[in-house]
Amino acid sequence: EITGVNVDMDDDTPNEVRISCFDPVRREVARISLERLIADGRIQPARIEEVVKKTQMELDRIIYKEGENLVAKFGVYSLPKEIIALLGRYKYRFSYGQNMIEHTMEETQMGMKIAKELGVEVNPVKLACLLHDIGKVLNEEEGSHIELAERLLKKYKFPDNIVKAVAEHHTDKPSNIEGIIVQIADSISGARPGARYVDFGDYVKRMADLEG
Repeated sequence: EITGVNVDMDDDTPNEVRISCFDPVRREVARISLERLIADGRIQPARIEEVVKKTQMELDRIIYKEGENLVAKFGVYSLPKEIIALLGRYKYRFSYGQNMIEHTMEETQMGMKIAKELGVEVNPVKLACLLHDIGKVLNEEEGSHIELAERLLKKYKFPDNIVKAVAEHHTDKPSNIEGIIVQIADSISGARPGARYVDFGDYVKRMADLEG
């Protein structure tokens, strides 16, 4: 209840407890808390609340540190603390099996290289790449990850070219060069072999098409 997850137990697998929740951070808090409670043996309401609260505080620190490490890697130091904490949530978020921190690092590195090749200012591209998927970790709000990201960046008064690049990176025709580069780098990172889970049926069909 206090972590906001479902705890499922099955008679067929009596030694397994399955924790399910759309929010990966809540799920991680629940997993760590449950492991600690089982190891401790004192599983009663007051103890549960105490362990969960301590686990949440520890995880908040880990998440913020991950966000700091991500932005520091690319020399971005002027972001609001709330944005850094959201970027740190990428550590626990996966998209088709691809970890979002790894995906974001790949995309940002490629985006910067493309920008240099084209003679485009690198810093706006770098920032747009870092922020392009931030809507995916805003689980408490309604809307697509694009809509959520756009609202968030406008709230924190990010430059218009950054907002547009993030908001349009899944459209057919992004309206600025930053958006085009973000879209290209995002596609390369997501589509490279081994990056994401592949549906088995699609894989077999693709192999048959290649053979044909």
